[in-house]
Amino acid sequence: MRNTMKSFEHAKKLTVTLVCLLTISSLTGCDPGQPEAISGFTASGAVAPLSQAEFNALSPEDQYQVASKLYGTLFRGISAEDFYNLDAGVGVLSPKSTTFITDTKKALSTSLSVSELSAANTLIEGLDSEGNAVEDDAKYSFDFDPDANENEKPMQLPLARIKEYPISRDLYVQWMAYFLSNTIMFSPGFEMESTDAVDAQNMNRFLITKITDEATVRDVIRANLPSLARWRISRSSENHALEAYELYLGLFETEEDSVKGGIACKDFYLSDEDSGYVISTTSSPNIEPQLILDSYFITTCEDLYDVVAGHPLVMPRATEVLVNYLFSGRSREDRVNIINSIVSSGAETFEDIFTAMIFSKEYLLNTERPRSFEESLMPLLDSLKWDPAATNSSVDERIFEFMASGSENPTNRGNVLYLGNKGWHTMALKIGRLPDVPLDALSFANYHKGVREQLLMNVGSYRGSVLDIPGLIYNGDGGTGDESLRNVVAQLSLTDYVNFLFLNTLQRKANTVEVDALIAIFDGNGHLIFDAISGEQVIRSSRHDDIAAITFDYISRLPEFYYFKAIN
Repeated sequence: MRNTMKSFEHAKKLTVTLVCLLTISSLTGCDPGQPEAISGFTASGAVAPLSQAEFNALSPEDQYQVASKLYGTLFRGISAEDFYNLDAGVGVLSPKSTTFITDTKKALSTSLSVSELSAANTLIEGLDSEGNAVEDDAKYSFDFDPDANENEKPMQLPLARIKEYPISRDLYVQWMAYFLSNTIMFSPGFEMESTDAVDAQNMNRFLITKITDEATVRDVIRANLPSLARWRISRSSENHALEAYELYLGLFETEEDSVKGGIACKDFYLSDEDSGYVISTTSSPNIEPQLILDSYFITTCEDLYDVVAGHPLVMPRATEVLVNYLFSGRSREDRVNIINSIVSSGAETFEDIFTAMIFSKEYLLNTERPRSFEESLMPLLDSLKWDPAATNSSVDERIFEFMASGSENPTNRGNVLYLGNKGWHTMALKIGRLPDVPLDALSFANYHKGVREQLLMNVGSYRGSVLDIPGLIYNGDGGTGDESLRNVVAQLSLTDYVNFLFLNTLQRKANTVEVDALIAIFDGNGHLIFDAISGEQVIRSSRHDDIAAITFDYISRLPEFYYFKAIN
């Protein structure tokens, strides 16, 4: 495990090393204490938030870039027509709101009503009056393979909720729980023979409950350490102690301390497969105090948990793990400054840490990093007005089955949406996802293929359906002629339409070279006609979707399409 986790071994250098001193004569377990949560947390320093005034001072296109980066980090998209007033086309862009940052912060801190949350869950799973899922009434299907030995719905459902919940604290909590369950700190390790989908379900639910209740980071870690899900990954008392030091303190050279921690925890062990991998006891608890980490005497496993959860390194370590993802590619010095700023600002909950990061100027304006597959594909589902009932490809109601679990898609001779073939497994790896999005040849080829072929080149995903389901282009009234165009599209000139497509996928307008080159391709394919009245080329009736496919094909080949860009 230590060799695999080299990217985390700088934890000790990134965190501020503080110690809780005890006198050896006490011979008792040390509880350094659980700091009280600080209400009204405000980030400062390297994570000073982007103010509404600073956001408004950006150019309209830069505002859209920042807004899309914020939404995209949460796996959501914001369409050009929702962000801009497009009544006069896209020649001069004018944002609809002057309070976007303020409104988004407020939305992410506001919980849905019971009826709103129930409506969203009913839409996703087709819940009946007793709360049972009815597949025929559900917007999405889960656990596609009926012959599978495992029910993998727990890995699929969180993505559906993130997609369908309105922008709210409920969405935010779902996203945070999903994010954390893919880190080394809380991955349920579905790949291991001692774990199963129940562990993934329990871990996700555990994180949702704790974050919703505003539990501190220390409380979350303390509650997780004795859990069956954690024991099913560590599997032995000594390894249980070793992983507690590594995961939650960032201490990786603890062989002697792990032995002593194992002695304190020797009363517990994980049963074998035949007994169902459950926590068992030996009825022979340790009674001899053990000195660990040079400062703490522990006798029982409960003492070990108290030391780890109360240790001064917990907050720097938890912050480091998350900063390494969202600020991937930034220098070590930059990340140290960001970590120290979050910790010194008084962050106590995971929500404090995430909010400090994603609303910071440092992230929104100054950080460029590759998008993960979820951050690329899922925002497009929103901005392209995708609906699972309007398409006949794998980007349909089974989308999250294919993404999360690798279910075989018989219509495509494989599954190009599967996150695992992009090196980005869902809740599967014991050490969680590594911080950097995999960009090796195979991983990125599958990434590019999944977005391009299954969404951008599949006009059914955004055209609109004959089933009265509107899309990006048509009203969904069964037609594809000019009379069926959505109003926002019908009033656009050829150049404006190209820019409209660029804005919804790349968050910028096309440059003149791109416009001229694409128009030449459209013309060569017979998608344009000459309008004698205007004296200009215009789009033939029923060709808007063809032009979109060509434009998106081009955009899918641009490196910038796969990045969250820096404004500065």
